[in-house]
Amino acid sequence: MTLHGDPATLATLDSRVTAWVRERLRGTGVGTVGDPGRLVDLIDGAISDAGAGLDDAWQTFTQVVAPNNVGLDSSRFLAFVPCSPSASAVWMDAVVGAANFSAESWLEAAGAVAAEEQVLALLASAAGMPAGAGGCFMSGGSIGNLSALAVARERAGGRSKVVVADTAHASVANALHLLGLQPLTVSTDDSCRLTGGAIRAAVGADDDIAAVVASAGSTNAGVVDDLAGCADVAAELGAWLHVDGAYGLAAMLLPELRHRFDGIERADSFIVDPHKWLFAPIGSCALIYRQPAAAAAVHTQHGPYIDALHPDDGLFNPSDLGYQLTRRASGLPLWFALAVHGVEAHRQAIRAGIRLARRMADALEAGEHTSLVLPPELGVVLFRRDGWGVAEWRLWAQATREAGVAFVAPTIHRGEPVGRLVFMHPATPDTIVGELLATLAHTLDT
Repeated sequence: MTLHGDPATLATLDSRVTAWVRERLRGTGVGTVGDPGRLVDLIDGAISDAGAGLDDAWQTFTQVVAPNNVGLDSSRFLAFVPCSPSASAVWMDAVVGAANFSAESWLEAAGAVAAEEQVLALLASAAGMPAGAGGCFMSGGSIGNLSALAVARERAGGRSKVVVADTAHASVANALHLLGLQPLTVSTDDSCRLTGGAIRAAVGADDDIAAVVASAGSTNAGVVDDLAGCADVAAELGAWLHVDGAYGLAAMLLPELRHRFDGIERADSFIVDPHKWLFAPIGSCALIYRQPAAAAAVHTQHGPYIDALHPDDGLFNPSDLGYQLTRRASGLPLWFALAVHGVEAHRQAIRAGIRLARRMADALEAGEHTSLVLPPELGVVLFRRDGWGVAEWRLWAQATREAGVAFVAPTIHRGEPVGRLVFMHPATPDTIVGELLATLAHTLDT
């Protein structure tokens, strides 16, 4: 069997893959954390000079590789930040993989780029950004934050400090390290919000502030910072305002929640990860700039063959606006889902997670041995269980996973081990509230 021969030599692969995807889309359990030693033995010999052939290779995938993973797309995955892609987005992602649209430039993938730009325009409009705002899709929030902060550095005129909250995502600290910028960490308030007043107090007379980074839905607690206050201080300092909205900013699409994001319209840049609360497959980040030309001045790449991508037509290529040249059209799955179902269907799906988070919070607050750390602002619920420390929380997570109730991951909140649940999947059953309360009541009794 040759590598690029007649597709018929792959016989039934297309039907096998289609059947597997269809079954996956019907739903999956919480999954398995694979045992390292056992997996090494089971997968040993899968790659050889001669190849194993279709039957054996597919069997290894379906019986060894696929089952030994956590179900991040499960309706019962409530840890970290879940992924719950719609069926239409999953199928379009498969099309993107097959088509290999070279989506770094208009020259190579005008159709794909134009479709992506429709989605970017929707997000920019929802944020209230001015005409002319624009951006690109990237592979994830980490590279989106890095790209935006690289532009902030170039606009800073040699200033080197960046205001970040003590709740900022780890990718922000990593980006600052790579860029040679220094974090100025500011404590959040009792509600875990970064406020304009706190920034002023921390900065004082310091005139070395290059940027302010705020969060529109912190990863650990799901809290939206005081974006308007952060925008005020950034303007006073002449600093770039970047908003990391990877998880929560999608909720600005809900009219009833738009006020929580007041100030986002004044950001110089922001990100949203569609593979989080916009129900796209893993591997996408929408990066928006108030002035795309500022990003193009930093990120446009040049070279003997690359310059062919830059005809004198005034268009920005996606690769001009972020630190990524070769890229798949990762915005197309979301574009297709929006085209098929509409924006309102996505709003309703976001509302489902918020509603269930509130139900869970009410039940925990009413419990005899449980209480909330914070009222949930979006879909993240932080809570306490009387008498539990790190060991008890770990036991709870393991028992809950092994029982198939949910995949959960406790966290640390200001030095205290606490429970954490993230509700995002629209298909998570309402019964999960009672099931989780039962695990909290009985885990240590078994």
